[in-house]
Amino acid sequence: MIKSLATLLRSPALAGIDRRSLVTVAVASIAINLLIFALPLYSLQVYDRVLTSRSLDTLWLLTLIVAVALSLSALIDTLRARMLLRVGNAYALALGPRLMDASIAHSARLAEPSAQALRDLQTVRSFVTGAQGLVSLIDAPLVPVFLVGVYAMHAGLGNVMLAGMVTLVALALATDGLTGKLLRAAGEAGIDAQRRVEGVMQNAEVVEAMGMRTAMRVSWQVAQTESMSLASAAAERAAHLSGLVKGVRLLLNLLLAAAGAWYVIHDEITIGVMVAAGILAARGLAPLEAMIGVWKGLVSTRAAIDRINTALEHFPRTESAMSLPVPRGELSVERLVYAPPGAGQPTIKGISFTLEPGCWLGLIGPSAAGKSTLAKLICGIWQPVSGSVRLDGADVFAWNRAEFGRHCGYLPQDVELFAGSIRDNIARFGQADDAEVVAAAQMAGCHHMILRLADGYDTRIGAGGTTLSGGQRQRIGLARALFRQPRLIVLDEPNASLDHEGETALLQAVGRAREGGATIVMISHRPSVLARVDMLAVLADGQVQHFGPREEVLARLQRPAAARAVPGVRRVGV
Repeated sequence: MIKSLATLLRSPALAGIDRRSLVTVAVASIAINLLIFALPLYSLQVYDRVLTSRSLDTLWLLTLIVAVALSLSALIDTLRARMLLRVGNAYALALGPRLMDASIAHSARLAEPSAQALRDLQTVRSFVTGAQGLVSLIDAPLVPVFLVGVYAMHAGLGNVMLAGMVTLVALALATDGLTGKLLRAAGEAGIDAQRRVEGVMQNAEVVEAMGMRTAMRVSWQVAQTESMSLASAAAERAAHLSGLVKGVRLLLNLLLAAAGAWYVIHDEITIGVMVAAGILAARGLAPLEAMIGVWKGLVSTRAAIDRINTALEHFPRTESAMSLPVPRGELSVERLVYAPPGAGQPTIKGISFTLEPGCWLGLIGPSAAGKSTLAKLICGIWQPVSGSVRLDGADVFAWNRAEFGRHCGYLPQDVELFAGSIRDNIARFGQADDAEVVAAAQMAGCHHMILRLADGYDTRIGAGGTTLSGGQRQRIGLARALFRQPRLIVLDEPNASLDHEGETALLQAVGRAREGGATIVMISHRPSVLARVDMLAVLADGQVQHFGPREEVLARLQRPAAARAVPGVRRVGV
């Protein structure tokens, strides 16, 4: 069924629309449609009075008055279009930040990059600002005004128009029933195909290296074919209905002309009334015909609104508005339990430990033990099922992200840099003094490496830092993590792509951060790194098997029974 404008406005996805401006648009639409009455009234006067009286003065006066009215209508229509454009832009600017946050939360929570909500925002904006989008919905309720005008001229002509209205409304409902589900399914299939393409492009090197181009193309074509098949089926049905609508409109014009001629012959109306009624009926039924024509866009917009509502509902992030003092760095993990969305079993099972400020913890364990998951929970990226991670007593997940980010440095296992300059990446794309950026690079041991690049700190890098080597990306990522000396630093395999020189610089940088009072959590298996840590934790199957001072834990791991208890963990010699 057709959603009313009021129902759409009650949707959370449209909360950012300026309702006062929409009221102004509605008033403008009423004015435009009322001014349109000038044309049929002009025809009525010309045919019934001017032609019989042969008064040129009356003709020129009427023409001038109607020309002014139609010019005013065109001017108001232009202003309405401009106002809708501003409403759409203001809506996108108001809701965009929330959807950006929701998209980031969605991508971080599900480890599946998605910007669909932002694309849906543009779909809604286009519908609001389009010439045949929201305007059709606003004009549709004014159709009865034209019907009343036709009835005022003659009841028989009004009955013909009413029959046309009922027929067009029935066709609109039929269009929704016959094409709505197919269009929504086609839209979802199209989104799936687009996601497959984005995934392939993000991993193009793997595809090329292992000859997977054909397989990936076939996978995309399957999704694309499904989307096109559904869209084509909907388009075929819509085409049949569109042809039927045009036929109904032509038949309606014929019936109005025939009925008008009948009443003229029987002296019930004049020729002027017949012409005026035809103009009113044509203008009054135009919004209904336009709505059927833009039905695909309406369905797409409704689906986009539903997805935006889902994004706002499922991926909110309630953050404290309270500004907290700079933490000392005391990290407390309390009975932490976490399960990925949709998973039946938790991957983190009741982990608890505490680190004092300035402590360096080494985190080791076999693959799939939960090390990277724990790192994300410590940084407040994911929300635990139960338990908490606290920094100086404050829950890191509930902490305002902008404030928490100033106190946290994070280097993920797969280092991602953003399109921009090296300086921008180290400064986290915020305002920063050059000295702060250079200090972070020097601390990470990559200052001279950056200076050797063509444009130094102003060197532009593509999305993901594809113009840099793996080691360069990792060292710049480390500088970003150390920017402004955060109190909590979490490093996930930070030396995976580093050579001996880079690893030495890493250890020196982390050592200086510890001396500055930062609390450090580092995932690594290299003995050279573990030799520097204060505390050591061994994870297996989402649980801490060993935790304590480095020497004590290493001593336990040297025992055969302890080593067998933690499969996949090598004996570490220091």
